[in-house]
Amino acid sequence: MTKSKPPGWLQLLAVGSALGVVWLYVLPHIAEFPSVKEHIELLERRNINAGAMFYTEVQEKR
Repeated sequence: MTKSKPPGWLQLLAVGSALGVVWLYVLPHIAEFPSVKEHIELLERRNINAGAMFYTEVQEKR
């Protein structure tokens, strides 16, 4: 008895579907948790872009 892996397209479909479920269902529900919602509202009140990254405090390496 030999075990074979599913075809590549099926693996890709499974991974894509799992990512879609996490992105479209799990993460929006996590955003509704009271502690997370409070943090999101705080950032919005202060006009803080949580996606922005600043490296002004990083020393340049030479």
